[in-house]
Amino acid sequence: MSELISKLATYLSPATLQFDLAAALVALVALLFSAVTFYQQRRISIETLRIQRDNDIIGWMNHTIDVLVGIEFFLRDAGRPGAQQQFSARRDDYLARLSAAIDKGRLYFPSFSLDVIAPDQAPARDHDRDILNKLVRVYDLIRVLEPQNSAAIETARLRLLLEKRAFMADARAEVQPQRRRDFFN
Repeated sequence: MSELISKLATYLSPATLQFDLAAALVALVALLFSAVTFYQQRRISIETLRIQRDNDIIGWMNHTIDVLVGIEFFLRDAGRPGAQQQFSARRDDYLARLSAAIDKGRLYFPSFSLDVIAPDQAPARDHDRDILNKLVRVYDLIRVLEPQNSAAIETARLRLLLEKRAFMADARAEVQPQRRRDFFN
């Protein structure tokens, strides 16, 4: 019986080697597939986190844009008769809303150069790209306006438009809409 088993083993040894090589090849293909799947899944997970952050920032930016546009129309209407009586109250309302937008923006952009309460150690960076600086400049711009000075109001409105445009450019750079499109292509 043992002789039969040894003859059978000798006869099947090339086939066993082929089965072993085939099994090793299948294992290698499975390993490669697993590695590619892992990296693809990791890329998708990272992009999902980015999209969630971007969506949060976009919500904040949408609210902030509403406030900026409200300020723009407030300044546009400031020269109309009857608007001067409510000027201070409306200005203070917009200042409060803008201040709240700046404080909410600290969740996403924790430090900026025009911060009233500077952090212990400010990071080295390009301060012109600090998105909250634009909002602080708008705040400082309308805080000092008086209803009697229509020339200053018009100048402030024009500066507001420039700051709003700069804010929009920084907002677009922050969420990178092209990156989202490129990810799905």
